[in-house]
Amino acid sequence: MRMKYTNRTEPDCEGYLRRIGRAGRFGRKGAVFNFLCGDGDEMIMSKIESHYGAKVEEVADWSSEENFKAALKSAGLL
Repeated sequence: MRMKYTNRTEPDCEGYLRRIGRAGRFGRKGAVFNFLCGDGDEMIMSKIESHYGAKVEEVADWSSEENFKAALKSAGLL
């Protein structure tokens, strides 16, 4: 799901948290992958990370299934 925001420099951190929270419903764990499409998206993601004091792990080579599996494993989902 694409994160929408009206101010191109400040993210809606609460909206982002609400949307990613829907990945793990009814006490289940879930995974979310953010697709960053340029410098603006990277800036917004950096501000979200700073807001929550948490680093979002990057899957460097998105064409590698093994990299996705490694990310899921490090998050305790595999």
